[in-house]
Amino acid sequence: MGWVGWKEAVAAIGVILSLTFVALELRQNTKAIQATVRNDLAAASREWTLATATSPELAQARVKWEAGDEMTAAEFIMVQQLALGLLRNAENVYLQVQNGSVDESALVGHGFRSIPLIEADRFVVFWQNSGISEKFNPDFVEAFEAQNPFLKFPDAEGR
Repeated sequence: MGWVGWKEAVAAIGVILSLTFVALELRQNTKAIQATVRNDLAAASREWTLATATSPELAQARVKWEAGDEMTAAEFIMVQQLALGLLRNAENVYLQVQNGSVDESALVGHGFRSIPLIEADRFVVFWQNSGISEKFNPDFVEAFEAQNPFLKFPDAEGR
């Protein structure tokens, strides 16, 4: 191998090292973005939880909502807004999963299913009759209803 061959070999090694460095940087950047997204999702969930935990009025209104007890208009609006916040958070988590920012495990515990507030009859009526689902990403609505089939309108056969 002559002088030209050595120069080409050194250049090839340089390219390989550069590509390896870029790959490592991309991997670190991806992990940093995923950590940031997870942290943001956790912060949003904390805010939602603390809203109920620090407001006796909201906590009592939520109890009434979930039990189907009589509510004042103000209580109804408070819980309805809390539900909207929960839905926006769930939609955000869903969209972050869809774009690959976080893995699907992020859906667990972020209001996507098994939340008494959304399992309450009042929420079902709100979801079905208010047109609220039209204000959310259609893919999210489809996935949300698939996880919470009680939210779907009954079909012609009552299912």
